[in-house]
Amino acid sequence: MQFRQGAWDTGFPVPQFRRMRVLGGRCFGNTQSEENRLSNRDVGLTADYSGGGADAALRVSVVVPTHNRAEDLRLTLESLCGQTLPVDQYEVIVADDGSSDETRAVVNSFAGRLRLKYHFQEDLGARTAQVRDNGVTRVRNAGARLAAAPLLVFLDCATLAGPDLLTAHLLVHTPPTVPGVACAGYVYAYPPRKVDDPDYACPAGLAEAVKTLTPQQVVDRYRDEPRFRDPRHGEFEKVGFDLSNRIFPEELLWSSNCSVPAADFWMVGGFDESFRGWGLDDIDLGYRLARNGTAIRLSMDGWAIEAPHERDGAVNFAGLLRNAQSFFDKYRFAEPTLELGWLVMQPPGQPGLSTLETLNRKVADWTRKCAGLTVTAELEKAFESIASDTRVAVFGAGAVVPAVGQSCVLADFDRQVVDRLLADGAGTRHDVRHNVGIHTALPDKAVDTVLITSRLDGLWGAFGPAILAEAHRIGTHVSVLTADC
Repeated sequence: MQFRQGAWDTGFPVPQFRRMRVLGGRCFGNTQSEENRLSNRDVGLTADYSGGGADAALRVSVVVPTHNRAEDLRLTLESLCGQTLPVDQYEVIVADDGSSDETRAVVNSFAGRLRLKYHFQEDLGARTAQVRDNGVTRVRNAGARLAAAPLLVFLDCATLAGPDLLTAHLLVHTPPTVPGVACAGYVYAYPPRKVDDPDYACPAGLAEAVKTLTPQQVVDRYRDEPRFRDPRHGEFEKVGFDLSNRIFPEELLWSSNCSVPAADFWMVGGFDESFRGWGLDDIDLGYRLARNGTAIRLSMDGWAIEAPHERDGAVNFAGLLRNAQSFFDKYRFAEPTLELGWLVMQPPGQPGLSTLETLNRKVADWTRKCAGLTVTAELEKAFESIASDTRVAVFGAGAVVPAVGQSCVLADFDRQVVDRLLADGAGTRHDVRHNVGIHTALPDKAVDTVLITSRLDGLWGAFGPAILAEAHRIGTHVSVLTADC
């Protein structure tokens, strides 16, 4: 799957990185009307700092989305007042998705302590027992459009920033770090996907502690409590806390605490606003960033704490499943990782964080073992009994395909094999796909015959039933070939 830089279309305008003018303690975009300038839609509340405060000093823009969570927002803003990074080097943008509570008053109360901007948008989202259409991607993008700094940090409402959070995120993005990096920050006490699991209940006393102690004091008190750990901790530990050792690191880039250069963020179009409800909008961003050449890194020092608050696990999981389907439809199962992601999202249960990475490693390990394995002989023999007008798909096609009379679907799990097929001109006659065969995005009964070659032998134990199910879905007849067939 190849993407062209700047070619992402997520359905909303990309900003031209305009400056904000400071007038009487308020910052306004230079394209706004006078009426809008006096509204609460895009308002800057900038304190006077000795020795700085100009845009040139800004290094970080922190975007905090919120909806009717004024007291949770207060905790987040209070934690941002305690950063070791000088206050004139960062701004905080509160992106309000139509709150009707005291949210704006809370923002105003921090005007003398933080460099603030406030964006308000009408609440267009339906919030029912069946779906929470909360517009969070839309409001995050709106906040990011107001950013004046080169680095964006996204922090959820009710997430308390550790004192070194902004300094640590900056360090990841500072030379000699490789250009083009997105950073996942550690999040203590964040609930895992199985939010109703009693083993992950909120540690005793945490709800009160986050209101009375500093973030550092909270971490010092609960650090050794397993339920206090980031639910990704085990996955971080498996790769030595180095996400470059992971096949699919973007799975762990969560918007509750993450950072990305503004230029990279907008190069891929920001958050996709077609996602609705909870889940996968951040992984989708990470997926596009990674395919555009952005490395995914981890900062343990840039930690935050998720303060306990009400969650509807059933509604959240329903949103996750709905967004997962949108995600897979969007990319048309263009590589094995997407097939595997689709597989782990199937009923009956909620996927564990390690599942997708485990399956990715199975495919990667087998890809290395069968490098150079061709199946030309078994395909030649199979095609001897297939009429030239028969529509054929081959799973595990290999790099050398016999000359046949018909145009075929040629799928293989090895990216190098697919590239060789395309380089040799197979793509001009055949439909060449980078797939295992678990899900090809082909329509039902797209072909007459599906041939499954011995290149898939090493994956059969893990994926055989799924491959057969897909073969029978897209084809009328299915043949499983062997090396000596």
